[in-house]
Amino acid sequence: MPQPSAGLQFGKYKLLERIATGGMAEIYRARMTAVAGITKPVVIKKILPGYADDSAFVSMFINEARIALGLSHGNIAQIFDFGEVEGEYFLAMEWVDGHPLSNVLRRARDKGLPALPPPLAVLVAIDMLRGLAYAHTRLDDNGRPLHIVHRDVSPQNVLLSYEGQVKLVDFGIARARLAGRSETKNDAAKGKYVYFAPEQARGQALDARTDVFAAGTVLYEMLCGRRPFEGPMPEVLRKISQGDFPRPREWTPGIPAALERILLTAMATSPGQRYPTAQAFAEALARQLHVTAPDVSQSELGHFMGYLFEPELVDAGRPVQLPREFIAKVGRWSGVAEPPPVPTPPESPRFPPEPRGDLTTQPLPEEPLPAQAPSSPPPYAWHRTLHGWVVRGAPVVGALLIMWMGLLVGGTNTFAVELSSSPAGASIRVDGRALTETTPTLVTQLQADVEHHLEVSLPGMVPWSQRVKAERGTTLAVHARLASKRPAAARALTRPESANAPSTSARYPAGGPFTVSADLHAFRVPASAAARMRLDPSRAYGLRAEGRVSLGGPMPVAQAAYFLEGGAALSARDSFGVVGADEVMVQNASVLYVFLWDGSPGDNRGALQVHVREQASGAITTLLLDARRHAVPLTPHEGFTLRELDPSTTYRVVVRAPPEPARTRGFGGGAVDQVLALHGTGDSPATAHGTLELLEVNQPTVMRGARWLRLAFPDDDPGDNTGGLTLEVTPVAPLHQ
Repeated sequence: MPQPSAGLQFGKYKLLERIATGGMAEIYRARMTAVAGITKPVVIKKILPGYADDSAFVSMFINEARIALGLSHGNIAQIFDFGEVEGEYFLAMEWVDGHPLSNVLRRARDKGLPALPPPLAVLVAIDMLRGLAYAHTRLDDNGRPLHIVHRDVSPQNVLLSYEGQVKLVDFGIARARLAGRSETKNDAAKGKYVYFAPEQARGQALDARTDVFAAGTVLYEMLCGRRPFEGPMPEVLRKISQGDFPRPREWTPGIPAALERILLTAMATSPGQRYPTAQAFAEALARQLHVTAPDVSQSELGHFMGYLFEPELVDAGRPVQLPREFIAKVGRWSGVAEPPPVPTPPESPRFPPEPRGDLTTQPLPEEPLPAQAPSSPPPYAWHRTLHGWVVRGAPVVGALLIMWMGLLVGGTNTFAVELSSSPAGASIRVDGRALTETTPTLVTQLQADVEHHLEVSLPGMVPWSQRVKAERGTTLAVHARLASKRPAAARALTRPESANAPSTSARYPAGGPFTVSADLHAFRVPASAAARMRLDPSRAYGLRAEGRVSLGGPMPVAQAAYFLEGGAALSARDSFGVVGADEVMVQNASVLYVFLWDGSPGDNRGALQVHVREQASGAITTLLLDARRHAVPLTPHEGFTLRELDPSTTYRVVVRAPPEPARTRGFGGGAVDQVLALHGTGDSPATAHGTLELLEVNQPTVMRGARWLRLAFPDDDPGDNTGGLTLEVTPVAPLHQ
């Protein structure tokens, strides 16, 4: 579904898709068209229309432009343009093809890595500090220091490209003398408080050493997999002011002692005890890196990004190739010894002799092994040691090391394929020969520079196939997305709304359980008529609805649906729900949307009051929900509708989580174990009122007097949705009995 402003011309830029929404601004991927039809990908950051009159925010936005336009460094995202289009201020900046460090950390955890490999974490920190050092030392036109301080160094503001580049972004709250205003205590309190320096937490004057502390906090999180300071804001600020946090080696004993000392110096409570400049911090890290990992390079960071975000790259037609040298380095960095030499079998695809249940299982040679000396370790002893190590908590690095071993086994003229699928557990054929293992697995010893045919199949799914070819010594990451194959009975039950949406409805009875797709059956709330309110993502709120409205039915309505926008901390499970007389707690949200789900708002009357209580202070803001203006009717192509229910029958309704659960905020947002439901007695949801429900996985709901049932996932970006839920509707008893 189109996003607000997406696909529209914005001055000399065309907005392609919205990629983020901040407190008062939104960010779009865009394309600039220059003379002679030359185009350039850019990012447009523009003020939301409702805040164009906010003089304080506009001043901060212009301040960001003044500072950022004067910065030109390889580790700072370049600002190309600043201006105003039809009353909307905007910045045009460099498009970095990659992800924020916050996404990288989350994806690493999803892959089983508790933290980043130390050399890569240090490499990121060095580049980040180089960008800061450049900004800190900038001079004005008269040769005077500008004293730029970023003040918001955090994983969200550090971008990593797929090529391994590190870019610092968002100088929105930076202070510099060219901004034309003095710093106040309130200014000092801006930023993400878990990355504050002690002087920032106390509201004192800031300088370059403030950014040094924040950069140390980010490095701590990369090395330990957790932040040094966590909890409610008052508690965090107290701990920051007192320097009360666990030492890095308490979480990760493998961190070198010298690296810990460097990190603790950067995070000293007193600014005078820290590194005086970002450059000094970077040089200390570079010296330590030269001792512990002298061969680490930017390309390794690029390979690591490719490994983490392999599904996205493969879907975009960009196969991931991991050199075996990189896989070996990951093993060394993780403290696992390299394997001893392994005999080389014939160069032909090798298939495991029996099904196994873990990624460490690899094909072993069938030929007799040469005799070993009594003092030598038994053949593949390292392989079994690795198996135990992986089980104890390093599955991903273990898988990478096994890839390397497979490459060694395959000789010098082979490559490997890391084959996965969604759903997992699919059968595999390579060049017409069946493997005994299922996805995900590693296929090794494929002859290099020769095309091979991969086939993946699963009962009830459309078979998938792809031809692959690679140079020797590489590992391709290939992901098969299997589409559901509906049986004939289900096709007969389906009544298409249009040729483009054949699975948006079905007739009852028979068939079932029915599939509710997180992708096909989602609707975009921000583009709707929902009432909206800005929230502070660092605070928790209580929501409560008061009053009743008429939606055209015989009974008044006292509840509404809500949807939340937010950053990475907001889980998909917490992003939507139903608000009524009982208070509902929400957190990690930047925008609140509240709406009435009604297909025919023309006969609606009245309004609900939605009270939004800030938990810490108790302050209450009331959002007025007008029954007509804030009613959201779904199009026929949004949501899933089960029709021709018998209103004289009581039904037991329950949703289940299939092997691939519903996800509406990407993989990092977690599974969605609930869905919004509406059921009513009229002819269809488009013309009749309904009763709103929140169906939770494995929690049966009794439904009476309904002719239809409609389910949908509220969302802000269905493009990252996968999986779904299954719907079971079972008759219980007629109402007249």
